[in-house]
Amino acid sequence: MSTDLTFHLYRLMVEEVREARRARRELSNIYMSLNLAGVGALGFLAKEDGARLNPALFFWCAIALALTCIIWRTSNAYYTLMLAAKYKNIYQLEDQLGAHPIRDEWSALHGRRAMKWFSLERAMPLIFVLGYALFLVFQTPSDEVAVLYAAARQNMEQLIQLMHAK
Repeated sequence: MSTDLTFHLYRLMVEEVREARRARRELSNIYMSLNLAGVGALGFLAKEDGARLNPALFFWCAIALALTCIIWRTSNAYYTLMLAAKYKNIYQLEDQLGAHPIRDEWSALHGRRAMKWFSLERAMPLIFVLGYALFLVFQTPSDEVAVLYAAARQNMEQLIQLMHAK
């Protein structure tokens, strides 16, 4: 492969990495906004005129938001894998070009990360799920836990029956 073609592919791959990182950032912003709105909705449900909280409604809202966080975390993992594959290709192109600017930059930064496996992007979905669980525990009076469980079980049974009916 000619040097010009290799350099053109290198530039294309670097641009694709930039776009993938931008898309991941935008997706994370959407999930963050959705979860912050969900926290507000749960707060509204918990403070409604001092009346008793409908445990089933509260439970299903918290479950829906937790599932959203699982999807968020899965999306983050997908982007991580995709970017790793793109960087692998970039490194191969750098070998062909004889210069390694991106690999050298990564090597220089790699040793300076205090906590290699922790990032806020990875932690936020889990933090929200933990927050929803704690919010549910503290907002549900102990005498309503059995009611909450029964309502959730009944709703789940109805959902399963609907799925089998189709």
